[in-house]
Amino acid sequence: MPKNRFLLSAALAPALFLNTALVSAEASNDELGFHGSGEAGFNQKTGNVNSESLLARLSINYSQIQNDYKGLLEIENKTEQDVKVSERYVLDLQADRYFTEDKNYYAFVNARGEQDEIAGLDQDVSLTLGLGKVLYRTSQTRLSTELGLGYQEVDYVNDSENDFNQTTGRAKLDFSHKFNDNVRFVQDLTYFTGAEQYKTESHSSLRVALNSKLSVSTSYKYRYNSNPADAAKKTDTETSLSLIYSF
Repeated sequence: MPKNRFLLSAALAPALFLNTALVSAEASNDELGFHGSGEAGFNQKTGNVNSESLLARLSINYSQIQNDYKGLLEIENKTEQDVKVSERYVLDLQADRYFTEDKNYYAFVNARGEQDEIAGLDQDVSLTLGLGKVLYRTSQTRLSTELGLGYQEVDYVNDSENDFNQTTGRAKLDFSHKFNDNVRFVQDLTYFTGAEQYKTESHSSLRVALNSKLSVSTSYKYRYNSNPADAAKKTDTETSLSLIYSF
């Protein structure tokens, strides 16, 4: 898929996602409906790119009694003397269908697209179907897991001979804990595996609320790719400091 088609998809998918949510049934209480956050901050990377850049992230969720729709768009970009030194785009969309009123068991479909031309990746697109379960939940702590099967297609910028597609397995853990009304720790761990490639991504974040809408976040992201583009490194890390607006 050419770059302009990926970017067009990244631009249109949030609108399509919101349209799908809007035609669903209306929320019936204050905990349901639209919510999300916009994030902007400073990002330091090591691995395939050693740079400091600006990071933008938009997360939009729409919750119903039996369904949740979740969308995430990440953009990271930096140019020095008219030369791109860092450029990465991630679009992640997911729909959950709950089997129980307490939302402890659910089925999901996840679609994810990534582009990182600096690391030689023209596109990495995957579609996964699976089941999820909330393992532990209190007013302060939540732990959940997801297991699924899917399909992945990977195209490289200058290494087209090694382009591949594969059947994949996906496992994910999500953990969050509120220390008090203002401080929260969030951790997620995702593992993709297949015959051609396996990937691990870990994201740790500590968030401190400034008021009901604004918070600051410091986070660390670790990514490992067993089969990157030719000459690309297998490991990338990111350390971020950002301001988050919740709505």
